[in-house]
Amino acid sequence: MGSWQDFDLDGTIHDFDYTRRAVYKMNRIMDSAEFESMDATAIFHYISGEMDIVLFPDFLKRYIYERAEIDMPFKEIPDSVYHEIIDNAFKENKAPYAFTEIKTKKSVIIKRWLTQSSVRRDTVFVLGFGLKMPAEDVSTFLTKVIKEEDFDFKDPEETILWYCFKNGLSFLQYKKQMEQYNNMPPGETNDKMWTAMSESPELFLVTFENLQSYLAMLKERNISGENQKQAYMEFTALYDQCRELVAYLRNREIEFIDGGTPVNAEDLMPGDLEKEICSGIPFRKNGNLENITRSCFASLFDQKRMSRQRITEVLTHVRKVERFDLITLLFFIYAETVEPDWPAERYLKYIDAINEILHRCGMSDIYPVNPYEAFVLMCLVTDFPLDTYAEIWERSYETVE
Repeated sequence: MGSWQDFDLDGTIHDFDYTRRAVYKMNRIMDSAEFESMDATAIFHYISGEMDIVLFPDFLKRYIYERAEIDMPFKEIPDSVYHEIIDNAFKENKAPYAFTEIKTKKSVIIKRWLTQSSVRRDTVFVLGFGLKMPAEDVSTFLTKVIKEEDFDFKDPEETILWYCFKNGLSFLQYKKQMEQYNNMPPGETNDKMWTAMSESPELFLVTFENLQSYLAMLKERNISGENQKQAYMEFTALYDQCRELVAYLRNREIEFIDGGTPVNAEDLMPGDLEKEICSGIPFRKNGNLENITRSCFASLFDQKRMSRQRITEVLTHVRKVERFDLITLLFFIYAETVEPDWPAERYLKYIDAINEILHRCGMSDIYPVNPYEAFVLMCLVTDFPLDTYAEIWERSYETVE
């Protein structure tokens, strides 16, 4: 095996120091003797213990501790103090506890924020208003803590969110901005302005007038809507390829059984794909996947399982296509069809292919700082990627008492 220094991802991902550290650590693990002899074990240890993982409640508490200038040792502060500070801040800033109407008690919501290892993207934005975070702090929570993409300036809502955080505007002012956007007519694209915005949005969106001009151009181009349409097209195309692959694999097995009935790809359902991709995850008696809370990866891989329910919801437009969906489906295809001459070949081909797909959907490149995306990339370097993927998932359930 050649040196993994030759397979640096820096040219294809965000140029942040912590990203380079993640790539370096991945490369070190994949170039180790342990990886050659026990690849699944090495990957499991890396994901579950060696990655730079920042648990959401720890970061949130530290953030509140520093912002509130609490005059007590950090380790001695009970959750009740943070709970009270959050509650008072949300009242003072007149912020809701969710963007949509919910019936959950606010005390329960705050408790989840202080105990759950990970949260969804919209929770960060809610906390941004409740704690009156500047845009830079919200960006830190997005990229370093929940390890997702930064503000998407091709999305009108996230552009408005950034502007509100940058200018210290309230949730009510954000809602007003969204109403104005929904009611405004599309505007003609000013190429010079569009170029300036694309190159440096933080410098361009300094005035309300520039914001309105840019939002009008976004509405005319409908980039966010087109990206969502493209993502759905990419998903269905990959889903169909996966069904063809599953049919091929099953028919290959049927050849060894007299009287077996050939499988047609168009007859396969989401559950058939779930059985292939999620084979390492235990199934419950009712046929559903075992709860993610039974896995030691619960805090890292929540909402990162290709269940039949998830596939069905995406196909029926109940759920939007997320980058996880595209990354996982293409992983399955490459894991089962690409037989490289050398260990890194499949890995490098996959990176090029998935980045092309993500770009077409307006998404950023594969991101090894994200634990799940690092997991997929490392599995692709092994001799049997899907078996390794399944083995690690299975082990994650065995290690939880």
